[in-house]
Amino acid sequence: MSYIYRIKYSKVGPLKYVSHLDLNTLFCRTLRRAQIPLELTQGFNPRFKISFGPALPLGIAGRNEVLDISLIQEMDNDLIKEKINKFAPEGLEVQDIIAISKEENNLSKAINHAIYIIELNVSGYRSYLTRENLRNCFKNSIEKYLEQENIVIQKNTKKGLREVNLRPYIENMDIVSFQDDTVLIELTVDIQYKGSINPVLIINEFIKKPENKDIYINNIARKEFL
Repeated sequence: MSYIYRIKYSKVGPLKYVSHLDLNTLFCRTLRRAQIPLELTQGFNPRFKISFGPALPLGIAGRNEVLDISLIQEMDNDLIKEKINKFAPEGLEVQDIIAISKEENNLSKAINHAIYIIELNVSGYRSYLTRENLRNCFKNSIEKYLEQENIVIQKNTKKGLREVNLRPYIENMDIVSFQDDTVLIELTVDIQYKGSINPVLIINEFIKKPENKDIYINNIARKEFL
């Protein structure tokens, strides 16, 4: 009998530069060291039954990432969390664990949206705007950006350049707060449309607009999934 657990974890600090493939290896190594009784797949090359959520682009931290693991015996949620965190490298930490049923064991269907927090440097932007007008200017700029029916870019892929319309991916984009010379933007991306999209592409296209000159990306983190 299989016992399935959904793990929420953070991937921050230096680990944000670890690829999705390397993260898989790292997590499997941590689970082995923690002596978690993982179930194996069948066949000539058995692997741990682990299912990761959508991959994080390199350089983007994840605050509430998800994965499912399948165990051959039932374990206490808190004990699993304690064991994994004991052997996890710096930057990787389990936040929460819940037991789920086999019917719920499909992350691709369970996750519809990803929410990102983008920190933008607006020090140059503010040089010719008062703080009182900054929020209104940003709000208007976002509204104009989202009013577009199509936001088409050229994207490099393994098969060469291809056109990608970013607009269907953007569910929402809003201001969170202003802090000194930075603005925090919350971007909600639809990942059921055609899979995940790198939020950097969306934000880069936004700050390319003439009215948004002198704005730069300081940091991006994936806040959570919906």
